Amino acid sequence: MGFWDFPFMLKAFRFRRLVVRDGRRRKKKKPSWLTPVSHGYYTIDRLSHIDRSSSADSVFVQREQQNEELEIWLFAVSNAGTGKEIVKYIQNHLFDKLPNEHGIMRKCKETMRRAYVEEKRSGGSAASVTVVNGEKLAMASIGGHRVVVCRDGEAHQIKDNNRKSSTRNWSNFIFPVCYQREMEDESDPRNQELALVTEKIDSDIEFIIIGSSGIWEVIKNEEAINLIRHIEDPQEAAKCLAKEALNRISKSEISCIVIRFD
Repeated sequence: MGFWDFPFMLKAFRFRRLVVRDGRRRKKKKPSWLTPVSHGYYTIDRLSHIDRSSSADSVFVQREQQNEELEIWLFAVSNAGTGKEIVKYIQNHLFDKLPNEHGIMRKCKETMRRAYVEEKRSGGSAASVTVVNGEKLAMASIGGHRVVVCRDGEAHQIKDNNRKSSTRNWSNFIFPVCYQREMEDESDPRNQELALVTEKIDSDIEFIIIGSSGIWEVIKNEEAINLIRHIEDPQEAAKCLAKEALNRISKSEISCIVIRFD
């Protein structure tokens, strides 16, 4: 190789390095269908013979796919009136002008916070879960409705980690993952505080239960997990859980959603 060949070799090396770096930058992310989300829901209509429109629970399931790299699921159970308005706010604002994947979790948290708090709907009872690409979660609840996660066979309920905080200082309720094994007395006014958490979905998370107060007033978290853990079909699992609450003579509305990550 002569002296005059060196500049050409240097240019070739620089070009190759640019191609490699550009290739890394443009590498496609894993398609969302590689991490599928399955769900089932069930409600007990105990008052079907009368007009129950003013008191019935509402179950919401909505899926939006912006492109191959962004899929969003919204699951929610709410009571009538204020609780239903909470979920409507989330629906109307979460899917409006969706950001890219890097900004979606921030929007999920902010939309939930505004829906539950800034819109002055804190008197309602609702629980919601947002799933992004089957890899990330944003979960929120207020009132008697509850989100319970089955992690490696154990039940974990999302709950705020700062019970001494004022209910007006809502920024304290956006925090890293915090779980509580069982819920205190639902008559406790502190249960009207908002619990809002985010986390990544890993192999330890088996499924999630979103349930109305009619589920949790007669079934404990661990009981619910043990009852349906062996049921692979989330629709059958939701049905089993709702009917068990009915058999235990729950006096409130009974609705639930079961979400699995396959």
